[in-house]
Amino acid sequence: MSIYTRTGDNGKTMLQNGNPIPKHHPIVQAMAALDELNAHIGIIKSQASQVESIADYEKIQKNIMTVLSLISTAEKPPAHSWKDKSSSTGWDDFFEDEVAILESGINAISSKMPPAKSFVTYGANPKSANLDLARAIARRAETKLTQIAESSGYAKATLAYINRLSDFLYIKARYADFEQAVTQAVSDALNKTKTSTTCSTNDINLAQAKTILEIIEHKACELDLSIVAACVNAAGNPVAVHVMDNALLVSYEAALAKAYTAAALKMSTADLSQLVQPGQQFYGLEAIGDGKILPIGGGIPLYNQQGNIVGAVGVSGGTAAQDHELAAAARF
Repeated sequence: MSIYTRTGDNGKTMLQNGNPIPKHHPIVQAMAALDELNAHIGIIKSQASQVESIADYEKIQKNIMTVLSLISTAEKPPAHSWKDKSSSTGWDDFFEDEVAILESGINAISSKMPPAKSFVTYGANPKSANLDLARAIARRAETKLTQIAESSGYAKATLAYINRLSDFLYIKARYADFEQAVTQAVSDALNKTKTSTTCSTNDINLAQAKTILEIIEHKACELDLSIVAACVNAAGNPVAVHVMDNALLVSYEAALAKAYTAAALKMSTADLSQLVQPGQQFYGLEAIGDGKILPIGGGIPLYNQQGNIVGAVGVSGGTAAQDHELAAAARF
């Protein structure tokens, strides 16, 4: 089957209702902008690293295709379409629901980062640059839709969705910039050496991990605490985990997360807890850590005599101060 028909060689195309219109017609211009937007959303989707993000972008693409289909159907919709809210198939209700979903996403992302204090210069990183370009295309598509809104109820019904979509893409771009800023701050911090407890090997081994956990358990008994203590190697991978009787189930994951955090950032989680406060250099770190970063007292890195990290210990079960005290008691 050929992909070309030659029917548009004379500068005209057909809507779904069969009516021929010039290719410079506002409806065609709106469709072209929406098609361009959909294609660029595809680029962003192809670069997404999380399943949730891919699903979000695919839903947006489907909604854009719905808009394309609607505005190409006819210049004037049936009387029951966008004004009749009693209709279960009313497109106004559909897009109102989709707008609410976008607004929920915008609010969730905004809550994870500080408010903007200055104008944005686009292009801080490839991810935000692509999102900003898609946002600009969405704005253009919106202006084209407004040109046909008076004659197309379908177009009018979709305006709020395309408007909110541009807002969604904007906040996603700013969050991508925010992620990079936090990641850079973490990278800078990793260049600094901090010394905690020491050992004589290049990486913590099981015997050393057991010794540390025994010391921590003994100290926990003195404090009448039931805790979970975990040791990880320099890469943050678990070496040993000790669960005391009656320890809370949630303490298991928390102890591992604290140990991983201390190893990854080469600092105690007690120190880190101060740096993730609003206005500090690591503010927002938890939001980009995929649940593996836990900046609460109880995690301490382990270094050898040459100052190289060999692992970390994490404790959970008491207060943040108690967990930090137990972790700090680790000795070889």
